Amino acid sequence: DVGPVTLTEDPAVFQRELRELYVQGGGDCPEMSVGAIKAAVEVSYPGSFIFVFSDARAKDYHKKDELLRLLQLKQSQVVFVLTGDCGDRTHPGYLAYEEIAATSSGQVFHLDKQQVTEVLKWVESAIQASKVHLLSTDHEEQGEHTWRIPFDPSLKEVTISLSGPGPEIEVRDPLGRILQKDEGLNVLLNIPDSAKVVAFKPEHPGLWSIKVYSSGRHSVRITGISNINFRAGFSTQPSLDLNHTIEWPLQGVPISLVINSTGLQAPGRVDSVELSRSSGQPLLTLPTQLLSNGSAHQLWGGPPFHAPEERFYLKVKGEDHEGNPLLRVSGVAYRGVAPGGPLVSMPPRIHGYLHQPLLVSCSVHSALPFRLQLRRHGARLGEERHLQESGNSSWEIPRASKA
Repeated sequence: DVGPVTLTEDPAVFQRELRELYVQGGGDCPEMSVGAIKAAVEVSYPGSFIFVFSDARAKDYHKKDELLRLLQLKQSQVVFVLTGDCGDRTHPGYLAYEEIAATSSGQVFHLDKQQVTEVLKWVESAIQASKVHLLSTDHEEQGEHTWRIPFDPSLKEVTISLSGPGPEIEVRDPLGRILQKDEGLNVLLNIPDSAKVVAFKPEHPGLWSIKVYSSGRHSVRITGISNINFRAGFSTQPSLDLNHTIEWPLQGVPISLVINSTGLQAPGRVDSVELSRSSGQPLLTLPTQLLSNGSAHQLWGGPPFHAPEERFYLKVKGEDHEGNPLLRVSGVAYRGVAPGGPLVSMPPRIHGYLHQPLLVSCSVHSALPFRLQLRRHGARLGEERHLQESGNSSWEIPRASKA
């Protein structure tokens, strides 16, 4: 079993609960870790950092898909710090960790128990407010990759995290100069056989060059500290309200994308949204246009499209108010979800008076357009309603009769 969950904002309570943990059972290596992660995501705030410390693969990996949908909804990031994997990194229980990390823009780190303290120092610096994503890629093979990424002036600090064997990172500024340790490059974590994390404060806006190398399967995450970010919503109908969208794309139907940008001052703009594979290769580019311009945010929309079957990230591209190139990447990877049937709810009992008018109401939640009818003993009462999105509807019965 998993639990009970300790929920606290008091560091002393957290440390006390941690000290009072005790081992129950064990010896069979796999753990009920996916259910534990799901419980943590459910009780945490949206956009939280979830750190998983374990020495075993998942026993309940069959719960993975349910957790992935929840991560898309909550936009949480899951990072695994593993001191063991039960000796098989091809097992579905281990591969579930990699997919959970990839979907949430997290990573999987392997280390010895003696290196946990070093990782915790990195964790302390990683948990920062106003964190934005600039790149998230996963690679099955060894190799070298170079990205040219625009850093706008709002980026106060940039962190590059490479998880994989034999990690190497090279950073060049817009003038082509390599950033060295004694020139502002801060090495937060360096484990030669599994991970490297560096951070720096960009002195100049413009196109920076990031080159990484790993001798095996690896993942790369580049994040920054900035007040300019975005949140995405999907809808089967163009919408001017992010509250009328859902957090994941639907399969098999045309969907529209709504981007809510925050911190972007006019005349800054969003020009396009690119759907990219987890390897970083582009799938589709959607032009965007301004839908509304509020005091705290701007809404941008793109043309209808069909969601790819594979997992993808959103890359939002544009310019800030000074004309500097702007790039942000979604905090989670998206995958199309098959639309379910409409959910209809109405009061179990409606009070009325015999031979008097009666109002019958219901509420429908649906990701797709739908038709709505009111029937009694198979016979339709009133007209059929056609709705494009979730909402409420009512019918007036002119003269109520006995059941």
